[in-house]
Amino acid sequence: GLGAVWDIAFSNDTQQQFLFVPSGMDERVFIVRRDSLETVGSFGDGGRQPGLFRGVSSVAVDSKGNVYTGEAFEGKRVQKWVRK
Repeated sequence: GLGAVWDIAFSNDTQQQFLFVPSGMDERVFIVRRDSLETVGSFGDGGRQPGLFRGVSSVAVDSKGNVYTGEAFEGKRVQKWVRK
C-alpha cells in the first residue's frame, strides 16, 4: 500500500550505517540508522517542483554518497540529491 516501504538503499560508507527509505505515503525519503532503526533525518516533501516528490518509489546511492530518487506517479522523473 501507499504507507509501505517502497525501496531501501544503504549509505556508501564502509559500515553502511544508514538506510535511505522512500515512503510513498509521506512523500519523503527517511534516513534511518541501520543499527537502531532510529530516524535521524529526511528530505523531500509532497509536490511536483524540484526537491519534491509525487510517489517516490525508488532510491539508490552512488560511490560519492549522492542519492538518486525515482517517482512512480505523474511525472515519473528521477532526481539527484548531491551530498554536501
